[in-house]
Amino acid sequence: MLENINLSLEAGHFLGIVGPNGAGKSTLLNLIAGLTPPDHGHIDLFGQCLRRFNRRRLLRQVGFLHQLHEHQPRLPMRVREVVAMGLSAYANPLRLRKLSRQRILDALSLMDMRNLAEADFRHLSGGQRQRVRIARALVDRPRLLLLDEPSAALDSNRQEKLFHLLRRLCDETGMSVIMVEHDIAAISRHVDSVACLNRRIHHHVMRGEQIPESIWQSMYGEHIRIVAHDANCIGCAPGKPAA
Repeated sequence: MLENINLSLEAGHFLGIVGPNGAGKSTLLNLIAGLTPPDHGHIDLFGQCLRRFNRRRLLRQVGFLHQLHEHQPRLPMRVREVVAMGLSAYANPLRLRKLSRQRILDALSLMDMRNLAEADFRHLSGGQRQRVRIARALVDRPRLLLLDEPSAALDSNRQEKLFHLLRRLCDETGMSVIMVEHDIAAISRHVDSVACLNRRIHHHVMRGEQIPESIWQSMYGEHIRIVAHDANCIGCAPGKPAA
């Protein structure tokens, strides 16, 4: 599905990926996370080529939020137990007891969910579950965070808080973030760059640069018409009036 992908990311960089349905956005994240092996080329993490012998060690430094799928959880689990599944020590009960509690509470605090640590995950709303899943991706304090549509099921206020949090973590901890989202206007004030993906990267634009209309048409079809609502967003032409 994907072809000719050549993408690198510096520490602390916040990258947004946009593109139509079926463009390969989730596939790209799965490749970076080591869940799908590439047919050609290679994936480098933290300066090392991802191989079978170093896979476990490197992927301990990667947090991953899969795309949200609507299904009703059946097994009774406390919220803190769901977050604990994101710890690399999860398979080692003795080590888990020593290290986990504060990290779990810290991750839940980031998502304003600490007061529900003992709640049954099945009884949460869809937005609350999504915030718990994000806390699970953050709990091991990753160097690289991969997020597949993290704002799904979140209201606009929670979305904005999430994007602000990710921006702060990039700036203060040096964590890098690759985030798939559909709404470029929602993320453009927070990310450092946006990659336009449809099987290949059609354009990679930094803050303050413009995405040509021809790029949008090559990804979505010639029928698309671009309307700029915010001249400060990534991809919008400077000086264009709001429409």
